[in-house]
Amino acid sequence: MADQPQGSHRIHWRPLRAVMVLRVLVLMVLAGFSLAVIMSYGRKGRPQTDITMAPSSPTPAQQGPVVDRSDQFEVNGSREGRPAFTLRARSVTGFAGDRKLLQGVELLIHDDRGGNVKVSGIEGQFDVTDRRARLSGDVTVESESEGLSLRTGTLFYDNERDMIFTADDIVFTVGGLSGQGRGMNYLVAERQIKIPDRVVLRISAAEAGLPATISSGDLVAVLESNAAVFTDNVRLERGGDVLYANYLKVQFDEGRKAVRQMHAFGDVVITGAPGPDGTVREMRADSLASLFAGPSGELREAELSGSCRVTYGPYTSRSRSARYRAASDLVELRGDPVVMSASDRIAAQEIDVKAGAKILEARGDVRTVSMPSGKAGAATPGFGEKSAVSFQARTLLYDQAAQRAVYAGSARAWQEGNSIQAEEIVLDQQARQLRATGDVMARFTQRHATGSGIPSRPTVASVTAASMVFDDAQGVGRYRDNVHLTREDATLTADAMDAYLVDRAGTRELDHVVATGSVAVKRDQAFGTARTAEYHAADDVLVLKDGEGLAEVVDAATGRTLRGKTLTFDLAGDRILTESARGARTWITLKPEAKDVQSVEPKTKH
Repeated sequence: MADQPQGSHRIHWRPLRAVMVLRVLVLMVLAGFSLAVIMSYGRKGRPQTDITMAPSSPTPAQQGPVVDRSDQFEVNGSREGRPAFTLRARSVTGFAGDRKLLQGVELLIHDDRGGNVKVSGIEGQFDVTDRRARLSGDVTVESESEGLSLRTGTLFYDNERDMIFTADDIVFTVGGLSGQGRGMNYLVAERQIKIPDRVVLRISAAEAGLPATISSGDLVAVLESNAAVFTDNVRLERGGDVLYANYLKVQFDEGRKAVRQMHAFGDVVITGAPGPDGTVREMRADSLASLFAGPSGELREAELSGSCRVTYGPYTSRSRSARYRAASDLVELRGDPVVMSASDRIAAQEIDVKAGAKILEARGDVRTVSMPSGKAGAATPGFGEKSAVSFQARTLLYDQAAQRAVYAGSARAWQEGNSIQAEEIVLDQQARQLRATGDVMARFTQRHATGSGIPSRPTVASVTAASMVFDDAQGVGRYRDNVHLTREDATLTADAMDAYLVDRAGTRELDHVVATGSVAVKRDQAFGTARTAEYHAADDVLVLKDGEGLAEVVDAATGRTLRGKTLTFDLAGDRILTESARGARTWITLKPEAKDVQSVEPKTKH
């Protein structure tokens, strides 16, 4: 322009306006972000509860002015549009900072399932900022949906954690359960109660059975699953039976009146109440799992694991695991099981016990040992009372009521130098018999004393047969069918043999054997036959008998034949005693001593 003064400059406002607008937008964004951070400060993941307060009712005119006091106080909290809690008080007595001091307090906590937990107390406090309440003075907690009723001295409510808690002593009932403890945390949303100290829980027996009491140092109860976990010095008592453990989990029925499952861990010990006869019952293991059924909680199954030890009266078992089935009254011992008493020991790969019927069944490499009991008539039939008797077989079936034991599968029994083996060996204590069937072989060791008192080499005699029955009262074992008596130097065969034993200083020794039916004897090159024969172990003598004089011995080395009613073998002296028709008796040596023959070779010194 012509009229503008020289030196002046033109200012463009549009760019400046754009910069100013941009600055305002940036400031608005920063302010919004800061406000969002401030509003979200202190949140813990779940939305905060919105608080609304109902207006207080005015103080009646007749009461006059009251400082810091109002009647019928009520505050409501909601979370995500759902009611969280309602707190009512008969009156507000004052303020302590942000806390209202209340009287006649009632707190109603709403859960996500539509149920309520009602808490009442004589006095209380409510902090609007922290959303916490404190109730004191005969505080009660009621939950109709959970069947819960609880009493304590002081109780706190934390809305942020949706929890009520106390450090005071509590008394409670839930379903058919009642108890007490010190301290409590109740997570309402999770339906979980924790009592940290001095827990005592009582299980009533309203319908049947016996009541039970559980004490521990800690309890966590999950109401949703009707389960309770006890830790720290757990003790369960029921009708004189006591369980100890470091950890116990109990599963209840829907009404929380009866136990359905139980799991215990850590040094589990169960002691049973003594029976009328004073029977001791005890179980020890690393863990226990059990199932119960029926209104009174009858035991259906129980399983012990890890270092199991079960004592029932005079019997004690050890195994890696033990399982009980009530339906079959069966206890299954597994993992190198051993059953012991004061005088007996049974070991096998598997052992099953029916406690009610008093029957034991062992399988797989069965080994038993019976020690001397010192009682008259209590020794194992067929063996002496001085030392232990051992058995070995594939299986064992023992019936205590019938006092009968059946060893089957390559069965063998032995005591010092005497033994018997067969496919099956039956011990019948009532009948005082030992019965063996199938490839029977009995072995007897005879020790002879010399004139100097020094024992000579023992003589071993074995008897084989298809079957054998030993009558302990008569001290005789009856061998039948294809019987052989064998010594190192002689063999005797017959249809049947009766072996008589005698008791010498608590040990059973073979005294004599009577053979009948098709008797035959062989010694070196001498052969003999007779109707009957008797073998006398102490004298080392075998006597062949035939009433018609047909007892016969043929010496193949000399071609000599000896006949008579009685022919007596002196097995030690290798000679035979014969009797003539006139009664004369003559010893005949089967192997005459050879005469000395002079050598034709010259004697040479080297």
